[in-house]
Amino acid sequence: MEGILNILVTSAGRRTSLVAAFQDAARPFGQKVLAADFDPLAPACGLADGAFQVPRVADPSYLPALRAIAREQAVGLIVPTIDPELAVLARQAEAFRRDGVFVLVSAPEFVAVCRDKWMTSRFFKAEGIDVPASWLPDAPMAALPDEVFLKPRDGSASSNTCQCRREDLPRALPSVPNALIQEFLSGMEITIDAFLDFQSRPIHFVPRERIRTLGGESIQGVTLDRPELDPWVEQVMRACSRLGARGPLTLQAFLTERGPVLTEVNARFGGGFPLGLAAGANYPAWILALLRGESLEPRLGQYQRGLYMSRYYNEIFMETLPWPR
Repeated sequence: MEGILNILVTSAGRRTSLVAAFQDAARPFGQKVLAADFDPLAPACGLADGAFQVPRVADPSYLPALRAIAREQAVGLIVPTIDPELAVLARQAEAFRRDGVFVLVSAPEFVAVCRDKWMTSRFFKAEGIDVPASWLPDAPMAALPDEVFLKPRDGSASSNTCQCRREDLPRALPSVPNALIQEFLSGMEITIDAFLDFQSRPIHFVPRERIRTLGGESIQGVTLDRPELDPWVEQVMRACSRLGARGPLTLQAFLTERGPVLTEVNARFGGGFPLGLAAGANYPAWILALLRGESLEPRLGQYQRGLYMSRYYNEIFMETLPWPR
């Protein structure tokens, strides 16, 4: 896409590092990075070059609001950041494209597989990738292992998840909406920041250990020096490619005694992406380069190993809110 103008990060929330990374990539070309959110106190709104209120994603006026911002603010790229908006924007990506706006989102089929963890398990298992054994709530109790893990099929940020014993399932299941039952996995929990170009070619990845999380988001981590993981990561990325993955992905897995086990795929930037970015995953700059018509060569396995991240709170002070509370 030629002549791309400003960038709009939607559901910007606390994605301050992501906004700053796009600003670093965009400013040499005279572009602004804008933020959209429901909350005027969203920290990213205080750091962006402009901030705009939008309804919640489920509101019928959400898409018209985005279109109005894109039109009035000369937006050429929309970057969604949360799971609920991915399906909405994937279905409308072509309509936005006709208006001259590129939405950084994968194909609707891939977004649907990622959004439903039961579908995730079935798709990647069919691709020959090890995933947790999974059951729906009506599965016979005798078929289940002693220890299980419950999560919503459409959940995110580790909300409403729990570990329990098989005999405790009747008590635990009602507290997990749209529940999926999976085997409980032990081992190192890892995340892989990955990137595919707009033709779904695997370009880059950074695996990192999730040392500590808060609200499902990595707050302490380290990039891994495990070259034996590379073929597995590339296999997962090729499977994603076949279903239409594009742009940033966040893969989650456990390193178990039987090898890596893929647990989730998120078709967006992950909350812990700043560590990948610092290790060489400059995906915002690469996205803008692709939109300028430049080509990218694969850089698989090229990242800084053994880089630690520890995150902390910082404050933003605003004398005037971008819109009333």
